[in-house]
Order: sequence, then structure tokens, then C-alpha cells
Amino acid sequence: MDDLTLLSCTVHELERVIGGLDDAEMDTVTNCPPWTVRHLASHVLKNQLFWAGCVTGQDLMGQDEAMAAVPYPGDLRPIAAEVGTRVLELWNGDGVMAARHVTPFGELPGAVVVNFALIDAAAHAWDLSWSVGRAIEFPAEWIPGMTQVVELTCTAHTVELGLVKPPTAPSPTATATQRLMAAAGRES
Repeated sequence: MDDLTLLSCTVHELERVIGGLDDAEMDTVTNCPPWTVRHLASHVLKNQLFWAGCVTGQDLMGQDEAMAAVPYPGDLRPIAAEVGTRVLELWNGDGVMAARHVTPFGELPGAVVVNFALIDAAAHAWDLSWSVGRAIEFPAEWIPGMTQVVELTCTAHTVELGLVKPPTAPSPTATATQRLMAAAGRES
């Protein structure tokens, strides 16, 4: 599965997870404390806009606002659908994956930058679902691609920068998804 297809899958899964949240769950503290479900969902949607803006030269979302998890008010479903549609359209633009883009990590090709959007969408979809007691499992066909994404993005350097959590030890009976999320600093 190529990176843009995997990104499309993870963004649609993120939309599905956010679409399944109800108002009573919005104040639930997530596995990314002290953020609530609303804060984390807002953070991941804003991060998707940030990364799509990086690769298209558009100022869609400031990194500071995305990282601060400034919450969107109201119903998040239409926001998630709008963000998902927009970012996938931008990522699929002509030459985006081959071109070099200015990012917080320096100038990188889109084929590298996409990994940050991928891990963000997948891990936070998992975080949101886990935090409300409905942990998702990634389809088997995602696992090889997501394994590469985790290896490229969840490094000692990104942990040192505070962008990802240090890896945790998965249980001996962990699923493939749980092992990936452990490598991305999650406990299940």
C-alpha cells in the first residue's frame, strides 16, 4: 500500500472515530493527559491541516495552535469531514510527494513529511478510541506500512524533541496494532 493510500485510510479512520464520539465523551481525559477527548481530537485535526499546509505552501494552521490543542467548539463531525477532505485533496496535488518542503525539521521531500501526517492520524485515532473504551485495530493490510511509518517517526530524536512519547513494552499477547502503538509510546 503506498503512502497516500495509507494516509487516506488513516484520515478516514480518524473521521470515523471522531464521528462516533458523543457529547458526553468530550470531557473524558485521554491517554494524553491532561487533554480531553475534545482537545485531542482538535489537536489531531489541526495537525493534519498543519502538515498539509507545509507541503502546499499554505498557512492552514499554525504549529503553535495545533500543538496547544486549542479546542474546536461544538460538533466535531463536520469539522473532521471538512478537514479530511481538504487535507487529502492537498496531499494528492501534483508533485507534492516529490517536492521538497519547509518543515519544523528542515527542508524535506513530501514522501518523508507524509509520515508525520500518517502517524498523527493513526495514533490519535487509536488514542481517541482507546480513551473512550472502544480501541480500534488497524486492518492487517495497514500493518506493514504503519510499521515503516512508526520506525521513521518514533525515534530517539523525536522523543527528545517531545513530539512523541518514549516507546513502551507491549504485553506478550499484544495485537499487531497494540505493538505499533507501544512503539509509538502508548500503553494498552
